[in-house]
Amino acid sequence: MYSNVRSERRAILGNPDVLGTGGWAQMLQNDFWGTPLVDSGSHGSYRPLCVASFKLNYLVDGFKPFGYHLVNVLLHSLATGLVVKLARHILPVGRSGVAITGLLFAAHPIHTEAVAGVVGRADLTGCIFYLLALLAYIRHVRWRQWGDGRQWLALAVTVLLAGAAILCKETAVTALVVCAIYDIIKGYAGSRDKLE
Repeated sequence: MYSNVRSERRAILGNPDVLGTGGWAQMLQNDFWGTPLVDSGSHGSYRPLCVASFKLNYLVDGFKPFGYHLVNVLLHSLATGLVVKLARHILPVGRSGVAITGLLFAAHPIHTEAVAGVVGRADLTGCIFYLLALLAYIRHVRWRQWGDGRQWLALAVTVLLAGAAILCKETAVTALVVCAIYDIIKGYAGSRDKLE
């Protein structure tokens, strides 16, 4: 709990990018905590989209915690909806598996820190863009199988969304790898069906 409060103080209350002492472009040169990336004391975590969301919160309502927490709850709700949508594509036909997946994601204790702690927004926004990238790639694969020319649009959207996920949380660098794994598994399942 104490480390969350300390992190929130540094990431929001003491961050010049959130406070507006630097311009919007300045946050592209700073880490998550507002320290220039070239500084030897920089943490190195590059999350400008997440910092931009903090800045928007600050511009709308200052440092009142309700707005920050409300945004996190809404983001978690959106992420849960995207998990359900993804589950519909991946799980076998049947509503119970999709519902259980959504409920487990929504209520899992590991998400309490991401939702309750304001700095957890990096995880939430990274997750949302990650899921959107995977859903766009699933659309790409479907359109590619149908010979639809929109497959290239879906692929471009996938890359853009994966890039946005990385600008929220560094661990999202795996998004395109997961898309490739999905494609391999889908291709293997398709070739197996043709053999039977």
